[in-house]
Amino acid sequence: MFSSFFNAESPFWRTFTRIMDLFGLSLCWLFCSLPLVTLGASTTALYDAVYHGVRRGESRDYARFFTTFRRELKTSFLVTLPMLSLTAAFLLLYRTAYVMMLAGSQAGGVLFYTYRLLFCIPLAVWLFACALLSRFTFTPGALLRTACQLVFAHLLSAALMIVMVILLLSVVIWWPFSCIFIPATAAWLCSFPLERIFAPFLKKDESGT
Repeated sequence: MFSSFFNAESPFWRTFTRIMDLFGLSLCWLFCSLPLVTLGASTTALYDAVYHGVRRGESRDYARFFTTFRRELKTSFLVTLPMLSLTAAFLLLYRTAYVMMLAGSQAGGVLFYTYRLLFCIPLAVWLFACALLSRFTFTPGALLRTACQLVFAHLLSAALMIVMVILLLSVVIWWPFSCIFIPATAAWLCSFPLERIFAPFLKKDESGT
C-alpha cells in the first residue's frame, strides 16, 4: 500500500505534479508577460506547455514553455501589438462611456455595455491566435485571418472561452494572489473547446485528448 502511494507514477503523484505545474507555468507566464509586448508569446508558450505537459502528461513542460516563447516571439509580437493598441482605445472609450453613465446619460449606459460586448470579439480572436500559433506555423496576417474565421465559425465555443476567461479574471481582481495559478488554469480549461476545433487539422497522433 505504502509503496504504491510513494510511487512517482501513481495517480495521486501524477495529479499532484500536474497541479504544481499549473502554479509553476503560471509564474513563468507572469514573469514573461511583464513587458506587455511579450504577452502574446508568453500566452502562446503557456497554452503549448499546459496542453502538452499538464493535460497530456508529457515531460519537460518548462523547457517547452521557454522554447515556444523564443520561437514565436516575433510572430506573436506582430499580433499582440495591434491588440494592445485596440485595448488602449477601448479603455479610453469605456471610461468615457462610464463617466457619461454615472452622469445619468442613457446613451452613456448603452455605450458602456456595448463596448464591453464588442471587446469580447477581438479578445476571442487574440486568444484563438495564441492557441493556433502554439499548434501551427503562420505568418502574422494568416494567423489573424485564420483566428477570425475560427471565432465566427465556432461562436458558441468562443463565447464559452470568453466567459471562462472573464470569470477567472474576476477571481484575480477579487483575490490577487490567485494570479499564481489562474493563468495556467485558464489555458487548461480553454484547451478543451480549442482542441476539438483544431482536431480536424491535426494528424491523429497530435490530436489526442
